[in-house]
Amino acid sequence: MPEAATDALRRVRRLATGILALLALGYLGTHLLPDSSGVRLLRAMCEAGMIGGLADWFAVVALFRRPLGLPIPHTALLPRNQARAAQNVGQFFQTNFLRPDLIRARLLPLRPGTFVMRWLSTPDHAATIAAEVVRMLPVALAHAGSPRVLARLRGWLRGQLRRDRFDQPMADALARLAADMLNSNAADAPIAMLRQTIDQNRDLATRLVQSQSRWWIAKAIDRKLANTVVDGVLALLDDLQKPDSALRHDLQASLLQMIDRMAQDGRLNRAVARARGAVSGGDMARDLFVQLTGFLRAETQRQLDADPGALTLPLAGLIRDFARRAAADPAMLAVLDTRLTDLAAQVLDELRPAIGGYVADVIANWKADELVQRFETELGPDLQYIRINGAVLGALIGGVLFGLNAVLT
Repeated sequence: MPEAATDALRRVRRLATGILALLALGYLGTHLLPDSSGVRLLRAMCEAGMIGGLADWFAVVALFRRPLGLPIPHTALLPRNQARAAQNVGQFFQTNFLRPDLIRARLLPLRPGTFVMRWLSTPDHAATIAAEVVRMLPVALAHAGSPRVLARLRGWLRGQLRRDRFDQPMADALARLAADMLNSNAADAPIAMLRQTIDQNRDLATRLVQSQSRWWIAKAIDRKLANTVVDGVLALLDDLQKPDSALRHDLQASLLQMIDRMAQDGRLNRAVARARGAVSGGDMARDLFVQLTGFLRAETQRQLDADPGALTLPLAGLIRDFARRAAADPAMLAVLDTRLTDLAAQVLDELRPAIGGYVADVIANWKADELVQRFETELGPDLQYIRINGAVLGALIGGVLFGLNAVLT
């Protein structure tokens, strides 16, 4: 127990006992003085004060133990009713301290999202979180392919895929991705691969051209014409690889127009919907998830075996940079504050019975002496003031009643 609380209890208890002893001495002293109205008034006040002080002493002691050790009924109330008191305290705590509306009202002004983002923006804190994530990553990936996880994932994914709210954003994203690829050098590699394939298989290309020729054309002319066509195709592909080629610009413009028309007339949206239906209707999502988790598990373990910091340092940088950007964005902070507050209120609301039960179990498992000591240390000073007030108030009431009696008689 805190020493300061124990000392405070002792001081107030000595004060209450001292006042009671003073009243007793005063009562006895009045019998040694010559009889007079003042002496009788003092005696009445001391007598009434002792009665009030002793009655309140009995009431206070009866809460924690049997007064003078006597088996008086309805005493030692707290230890005798420990189980019921523990249950009531747990229920009181659960009902009055863990209500979602109270949690939101107290937590939102603290701005939990702002605190978390500022905490994560510190390099040491970001590194701590990254190290814990990397440490738990192999365990998480090891269980990611379990049948239970896969079943839950498949059920969640199918539920999401049955909804079409992401079709249009996905179609727009595909259109932007295709446009970005056409405006970049991303097409150079496929064109170069196509040219190399045609060049390495010139004989096959020549035969294909010859197969479309007429029977009456001479073979030498036919072969020369076929080689010319193949050379023309290769030259065309060479021209397409040049960034400043007019042919390349015309092709890019035509493809961009085609993508725009597909986006405008809804063909991209319908393609996304068909893909969504194909994924949701089969085992594609499960197979992709199994392959992805297997690759991630193997790659993560390889990286951890080679250099544990290879994953921790980049992840810490990502966490720190994201936290700093979020901390500088008031709108994002407001959203995070609200979301974290709602999440905390929801979690604590679901845990209310468990928390209330935990409080009740802790109190119920205290030993009787420990229970009395804890409650008496916390509440004892205030209860001792009840003794003091009872003695003083009793003395005043005794004096008033003595005066009324004198007037009436």
